[in-house]
Amino acid sequence: MVGSLNDQELEKTLKEIEENLRFCEENLRREIRLDLTRHMLEELMKNIDNLRARRLPKDLHEKFEELALKIKILYHRAEILSSLQEESRYYRGWQV
Repeated sequence: MVGSLNDQELEKTLKEIEENLRFCEENLRREIRLDLTRHMLEELMKNIDNLRARRLPKDLHEKFEELALKIKILYHRAEILSSLQEESRYYRGWQV
């Protein structure tokens, strides 16, 4: 048992994170629901940080490190897309 999570719970958590990441990637690809996507990515970052602080087996630790990097990249992409959408509204005369 690792901390309070066993291997099955860690695998389940990993799958949930990967599913949420796919959802976020699709939203960013289509440039929709950016606020929701940013919020989800923030929560995923918190979850990953909590898991990375535990003593994990090497293979899971590496996987969570990879996911953490991917989440950060997607988060910054969401930030940029949100900013561009806001600027676009401003230039078109929309209220932001």
